[in-house]
Amino acid sequence: MQSKFDTLYTPSQVFTVLSSALLLVSLLPLCTQSVDNEVDQNTLYRITEFFRQTYEIGQFAVTINVPMNQCENGFIPSTSPVFLTQDRNVNVKIIISVDNYPVYNGIELIAAGIQKTPTPAHSEFLLMNPLNASPLTVLLNKRNDGCVIFYTLNSPCINTCLSTTNWYNIIPGLDKLQAYQGIKAFAFSNIWIHDQNNINELKEKLQEIASRIPLYRCFGGACTLCGKPGSNAEINGACLNV
Repeated sequence: MQSKFDTLYTPSQVFTVLSSALLLVSLLPLCTQSVDNEVDQNTLYRITEFFRQTYEIGQFAVTINVPMNQCENGFIPSTSPVFLTQDRNVNVKIIISVDNYPVYNGIELIAAGIQKTPTPAHSEFLLMNPLNASPLTVLLNKRNDGCVIFYTLNSPCINTCLSTTNWYNIIPGLDKLQAYQGIKAFAFSNIWIHDQNNINELKEKLQEIASRIPLYRCFGGACTLCGKPGSNAEINGACLNV
């Protein structure tokens, strides 16, 4: 006797339905992974505040590569006994305040101020160059499944850092960050003073970051997502307020 199901569907149709269902089930872990593979925004804010309270000397940039659970919900860097333990006892401020190569190369942390001599260079550029032997490249290679946060106090500048035609741009360094397999985020707090009257161009240039790495602005008690890879949206206007 034929069932009602048999009369409604041919064997080929049944196979197609079952195959589609199996494909959907197999994709569910990937969907979950894409959501989980982002830094918790509250934790990100606490981490960036730790950076400011510990290392700020004026403009500076810092990057960490820490275990993934240190970027998850509820982690408090300022009170954690395991956060940057091998870098905590170093006076990083002094190192990144010098005029010539103001760069700290630590275990889970790298940081830079602004280089004044012999050639002026921005802090972001110093961490990302020379490209294949940069402080950033070395740090990324230490842990390939952790959480990497690149933070700069002021937004990368339009005419140098984010200009594809300027020799001192950071685009190749952003490509290195994009290729990292763990959690990653790029964050800043303030709009660089010389770009505050050119917000429309800054909005366009910040896509150079957001198209590669989730981009956040962290200030005023919270981190705001400005943009992320795969999104066709413009940079979040809240990230452009002066």
